[in-house]
Amino acid sequence: MFRSIYFIQYAFLLAIGFVSGVICFQAFSLDKSMNLIKLVDPRVLELTDVTIWQTALPILIWALFVLFFTTHPYLHFFAKLVVAIKATFFGFGSVFLLTQQESILVYSVWWFPFQLIYCILLLALCSVFGTRKVGTNRKFVFNKKLFFTLVMAFTMMGLGEMFVISYIIN
Repeated sequence: MFRSIYFIQYAFLLAIGFVSGVICFQAFSLDKSMNLIKLVDPRVLELTDVTIWQTALPILIWALFVLFFTTHPYLHFFAKLVVAIKATFFGFGSVFLLTQQESILVYSVWWFPFQLIYCILLLALCSVFGTRKVGTNRKFVFNKKLFFTLVMAFTMMGLGEMFVISYIIN
């Protein structure tokens, strides 16, 4: 029962974040939205000559933010806020790519599937650190199996993203 509630909560978080990004894109002018995209993930603007660091760094930064807030006992609720911000940028970048004339291939093969999976993995990363009730006290527990599984999933996704950018799009 509780797992299905979390699933619904996370699905709403992703959907509302995505739609918020679409609305935010409508509020920005094109040059300001390009400046924001250049700041957060410049690969959206130009996919030629993408290095490994340009692919790995955004993944690593978002994951470290989520992991920092998740493992902090008093700031754990900010981890979902970071994922909501990522989902908002996902929607923002989606509208930008779809408004470009020749970007439907880039959007459908690279941006949408990878960014959606990254958001889902970030939500799963929010569950790495939790509490268990031991007697009358609560004990904080770090789930090492889930963490290493997510590290492997992030690594596989990063390699897949580099493959798609290098061989399919370019």
